[in-house]
Amino acid sequence: MTELGQARALGLAAAWLLLVPLLLPQGYWLAPLPLLLVAGFACQERPMRYAVTWPQGLAVAVLLGFAASELLALQGEGVAGRAPSTAVAALLAAALVVALAWRRPPLAWWWAGLALSGTGGGLWALWQAGVEGARRANGHGEVNAILFGNLALLSGLLCLAGLGWAWQQRRRWPWLVALLLGAIGGLLASALSGTRGGWLALPLAALVFYRGYLRSWPPRWRWLTIAGVGLVLASLYLAPQSGVQQRVGVAMDEASDYLAGDPRGSVGARLEMYRGAAMLIKASPWRGVGHGGYAEAMGELVEQGRVAPGMDRYWHAHNDTLDAWVRRGLPALLAVLALYLLPLWVFTPRLVAGDPEARSLAVAGVLLPVTFIDFGLSYAFFAYPVGILVYGGWLGLLLAFTGETSPHGASALRAVSSHVE
Repeated sequence: MTELGQARALGLAAAWLLLVPLLLPQGYWLAPLPLLLVAGFACQERPMRYAVTWPQGLAVAVLLGFAASELLALQGEGVAGRAPSTAVAALLAAALVVALAWRRPPLAWWWAGLALSGTGGGLWALWQAGVEGARRANGHGEVNAILFGNLALLSGLLCLAGLGWAWQQRRRWPWLVALLLGAIGGLLASALSGTRGGWLALPLAALVFYRGYLRSWPPRWRWLTIAGVGLVLASLYLAPQSGVQQRVGVAMDEASDYLAGDPRGSVGARLEMYRGAAMLIKASPWRGVGHGGYAEAMGELVEQGRVAPGMDRYWHAHNDTLDAWVRRGLPALLAVLALYLLPLWVFTPRLVAGDPEARSLAVAGVLLPVTFIDFGLSYAFFAYPVGILVYGGWLGLLLAFTGETSPHGASALRAVSSHVE
């Protein structure tokens, strides 16, 4: 395979990794396979010196630690439940990081894949709402409305992060249009999914965009942009078809009822689950209660009258850090925290880079953990293979593009260094 053909194949595989997790049945399992195969064949044809950067090495170590914590929680339970699938997902994500350390696709395919992902998610949500009459748009299989809506929102926000890169391209207008369509599609899919927790990430995402982009703009353009974004969000909130306003009102009512002693609805159930999970963590802080022991342990709390009835019908704690700690113990909690902190450590300093390409990647690299931290406040995304593969796989791509041994990474580092000095 020629070098050009190899780059094109890697680019298509990277776009596939970004596109299919939400749109195809079992898409999250299918997503990493082409990139692993293409990278493997490319290395077999033309071996390269194994050169992994320290962020990539840390990412591999953290993902392997996550997989180990999942399997350790099976002790005494046998091979049952979801732990094997989440461990396999973490191992696949680690393999992706290694493959991308050997062979990096062209950067344009990252942005193209995100544009396709956001646009595809929006069209799929519109089809469900307009043609199938679905009350809430969702993905396939276990990719429910919460997972679908929040991951589509992430695609849309990452498309917005790419606008700085697109503006510098020779064919800027097609790229700008494609990324804007991806951003609109991701926001629309999130709205039609009826998710509420994910939208709490928007103020944090706005701070990331302000730090990476808007802070250096002329005041007039800065405030026009802020007003435009506010108008779009207000329209999505007020439009009856989106259902966002109704679901926000229901959430506020449920929170008020919980404070009054009536844990009803999804908000009340979550708050009661968190209270129950805290009790179980206090009783077993080091090893947790195990994958299969969570519902049983919560059932005992229900029988004792310490938590509200019905809390034992959920298999995870609807919060990533609590769920890691209560079911898999302290090692899993540390692994989840490391997954959050690693990209923040790597990409936050690059938000001040003078190079637009480096700054766009930095904004995307910070948005990834920021949104997942928010998503994980009200749902356990890392309890599902799709959450691990999307987070780990997309992080692997971002680290490859920011690799210190690559030309792009070197230019990014020079830009950051010159700005800081």
